[in-house]
Amino acid sequence: MKKLILILIFVFLASNAGAVDINDDLTISGKIKNETATLTDDMDDFQKIENTVELGAEYRMQDNLHFFLLGRYFYDAVYDAQSKYEPLKHYDNLAWPQDSDVWLREAYVDYLSDRLDVRLGKQQVVWGTADGVKILDAVCPTDMREFTLDNFADSRIPLWMAKFEYSPVTDSTAQFLFIPDFEPNYIGPAGSPFTFRSAEKGMENTGAWSQAGGQIVREKTSDPEDWENWSMGFRWLHVYKGFEYSLNYLYGFYYSGAHYSWFDPAPAGPPGPIPGVNTLHLKTKYERIHIYGGSFSKTITGGFLAGLTIRGEFAYIHDVPAYYGTDGHPKGVVKVDNYNYVLGFDKYVASNWLASFQFIQMISSKSRYKGCTMLSSPTLGPADQVETILSLKIATDFFYERVKPEVLALYGFNTKHIGGWRISPKIGFDATDNWDVNIGAHIFGGDEQNIFGQFGKNDQVFIEVIFGF
Repeated sequence: MKKLILILIFVFLASNAGAVDINDDLTISGKIKNETATLTDDMDDFQKIENTVELGAEYRMQDNLHFFLLGRYFYDAVYDAQSKYEPLKHYDNLAWPQDSDVWLREAYVDYLSDRLDVRLGKQQVVWGTADGVKILDAVCPTDMREFTLDNFADSRIPLWMAKFEYSPVTDSTAQFLFIPDFEPNYIGPAGSPFTFRSAEKGMENTGAWSQAGGQIVREKTSDPEDWENWSMGFRWLHVYKGFEYSLNYLYGFYYSGAHYSWFDPAPAGPPGPIPGVNTLHLKTKYERIHIYGGSFSKTITGGFLAGLTIRGEFAYIHDVPAYYGTDGHPKGVVKVDNYNYVLGFDKYVASNWLASFQFIQMISSKSRYKGCTMLSSPTLGPADQVETILSLKIATDFFYERVKPEVLALYGFNTKHIGGWRISPKIGFDATDNWDVNIGAHIFGGDEQNIFGQFGKNDQVFIEVIFGF
């Protein structure tokens, strides 16, 4: 309760004070946001009552030397308001930042010159621009406690790194990243509003083992936080006669981790739940992966297709840990290669109506292993060798861009006829230069083994109120 009172006081003071011009070298900006969401079939069942304060400062020490600092603090009152979420409050960073440095969103120094730009510090790096999914955008981990509903700029987890961008010729940039930092993806624990089916099934499976008398030992997670566990990336970006393309490489980690399990078997016979003899060991490891990829974008300027932008991203991911087994019951982990790509087609119709269509496929190098089917990591449902997602986004604006309606629809399926969808309509209002209001909904449906269908009972309506300065 004290956290909510402090945030409300800050909102009141900021909304009455507005932005303050410190001097020519220092710029202060920020925003205060409330996001409230409830289930569509029970408006008293809240999924989120999140209050966020974000404050940033940019100090220009010299024309070519800038320092930027961004802090963010949030408090989700749903974990106090809804008794069913009370047991989850002890999880790190679920209801509010509990770690000492989580409030520090970004902190970096920029050195700018004609050909070389250097950024040192905690920052976001964005590769790829696909709607609703991430293909190349894999440099930074992701906060997935609300699935992929958050704006990617907010759900992306910044890392401490050094970024060098060198332009050897006009319209070309070579980017090099050195990343001595590590953070895993944030995944909502079982029982949270957007728990993955895999987390629920994992809890069910270990619970059944315990109830049958089996022993469980949770081994220490292998977090690659030591200095020698660095990552690195490279991107070549070039624009030639309006055709933009990139070549990308990342040597990093699979941020979602892989959950390994093994038994201390009984002296004779197959493993069984025998107290003190058969022990189930559980351990999460963050495996190394290699990502080779690229992107392109081209806007057609003549003919009947004038104004159409064609874009694409491709990523070949080597050594991805994947599960095999039966629906909801993994038997082990095997490393596979993934081939993921997206083709997008964007066009403005009648001047300010944007239609954006995407064709997305995720292809695995294995369809089966040891006689078992491959499983989807988020759901532990049967995974096809080729998973397909179609998306369509329609957006426009009225009243001099003060009213901005849009809708994003995604449908995913495979040849096993496992399908699911998400439809997210939203309308934004720029009430004043400082106040924005967004009202919308997220509707899910389909099979529970599907990445969207698993949230079929999570249909929500939401409202966001944002004060920016």
